Amino acid sequence: MNNEGKIHYAALHGAVLLFALSGLFAKWLSISAIDIVFGRAFFAALALFLFIKCSRNTGFYVSQKLLLALTLSGALLAAHWTSFFHAIQLANVSLGLITFATFPVMVSLLEPLCFKESFKMIRLAQAALTVFGVYWVIPQVGISEEQVQGCLWGLFSAFTFAILTLVNRKFVVSQSAKIVACYQNAVAALLLLPFISFFDILPSGNTMLGLLVLGVIFTALSHSLFNFSLKKLSGHTASVAVSLEPIYGAIAAYILLAEPLTGAFIFGGSVILLSNYWVLKSH
Repeated sequence: MNNEGKIHYAALHGAVLLFALSGLFAKWLSISAIDIVFGRAFFAALALFLFIKCSRNTGFYVSQKLLLALTLSGALLAAHWTSFFHAIQLANVSLGLITFATFPVMVSLLEPLCFKESFKMIRLAQAALTVFGVYWVIPQVGISEEQVQGCLWGLFSAFTFAILTLVNRKFVVSQSAKIVACYQNAVAALLLLPFISFFDILPSGNTMLGLLVLGVIFTALSHSLFNFSLKKLSGHTASVAVSLEPIYGAIAAYILLAEPLTGAFIFGGSVILLSNYWVLKSH
């Protein structure tokens, strides 16, 4: 791997770490998932806008065709983040992250259709192995309705992120990663604006600070790094790297939130990660 490739891989894994830690904010911030995502997207878009304005060689102009595509991807981003944080609030960080980790298999199934690449039947076996892993991460005894709903929302979050990854792969080839991230976050914030509860009660100073950190560090920076990595890496490669997110997140939740890690959960999570590694090796 040349130096340029190493830079893109480093950017990808830096984004993955920030993605994983962002899930903790669903427990730290005592507001709805929609409010969290709105604040995250708003501060991210603002930070990116200011950064781009300070850059001499970067402008905001995009073609009408690309603008429509970025609007679609911004809507996908809003759906992904809202379902992701909602899943964590219903269940816990570890369960939300591990069900979200099924998205690489979804990418492997969808990517051949989107990019006219050959489809391999082995991918169906990989998908089946992933489903088997999801079965084990769901608590087998005393499972609550909220935990079931959390798993379903986590799977929906994985599906929307799989589509977003493929859409981004098409966009970032000829467009600045920062521009793409700025437009996507701005669209996500605008779409969620009518649904936030900030108009009813003003968030506390600590909540606003948390949203600011989440938006600037864990969103603007991580989103830009992820989009930058897709300039040289395929959506498949990126999705497998992101499958490491639940490992980082589960360890952080165990240390910082005292969330339990059962044997069944570790087994199921390992099966999901194994299926993702299998996807990488067979690609």
